[in-house]
Amino acid sequence: MSTTDSLSIAILDFARLTCDLSDDVLENPWTWQDYDEGVRFAFFRTYEELRSLAVKLGAGRNAPGTGITQAQQILGQYHAGYRDLQAILLGRTAAQLDRSPGGEEWSVRQALQHILSAERNFYFMVHFALLDARLGNARPTEMTEAIWDEFWAGDPSEQMGESTSASELQAYYETLHRRVLDEFVTITNAELEAPAVYWEAQPYPLRFRLHRFDSHLRQHTIQIDKTLVALGLAPAEPRRLLRLVFTALAEVEAAALGSLAGAQEIQILADQVQARQAEIARALGS
Repeated sequence: MSTTDSLSIAILDFARLTCDLSDDVLENPWTWQDYDEGVRFAFFRTYEELRSLAVKLGAGRNAPGTGITQAQQILGQYHAGYRDLQAILLGRTAAQLDRSPGGEEWSVRQALQHILSAERNFYFMVHFALLDARLGNARPTEMTEAIWDEFWAGDPSEQMGESTSASELQAYYETLHRRVLDEFVTITNAELEAPAVYWEAQPYPLRFRLHRFDSHLRQHTIQIDKTLVALGLAPAEPRRLLRLVFTALAEVEAAALGSLAGAQEIQILADQVQARQAEIARALGS
């Protein structure tokens, strides 16, 4: 359970309400204090509040013993990529995510399967490289099939296959993503230089391995973005605005990684977003 869970739930609820709005609906009346700019401004106000909270949480970690580590910063970058992909896929139908643009191009579901396959490998490899470093093992643990099977025993991925739906893949990804953050948030600056062996001819430090979670995800997020455009599903303005909001949400969550501070401020904003969602629902006639 994270201190930011209530806020992420509030933002997701707001996003589900608004992601499929048409551009013209953004002109519906909605006011905030002296600003009478319509429903569109609700997105920007939410964005502003999230970014302001991220700054405050970041500033609060300047005190001795509360600073954010390099590993936490890297994980925060990876989390931003996760939230960006989540914003892109929000509200898409099963049929949309299963369609291929043609030729040998992947569907969104196929791209998601690849992302998950890669990140499970990354997680497995980093887990044991970190364990070797902490135990002082001179030789890296051999990544055998038996160790793989034992490590993933009981994981929901055991029941997943080629027919697994995109929504099921997304649900599993949330679980895997949280597992990665929770385990690696304690990596120290020194441990980032520990070697990790994968398929390459030489080991690479954990620092590089953690950054690969982010860069590989971004690579295939671009692919998914292009696929949706090719299918005639280019985002309307509300989805573009939500990508900004999700970027700001990720900034808050990254600033809170490994810390329990700021829980009250986070909950206050979560309550504000929930109240705003109710206002927007009324403005939309929902």
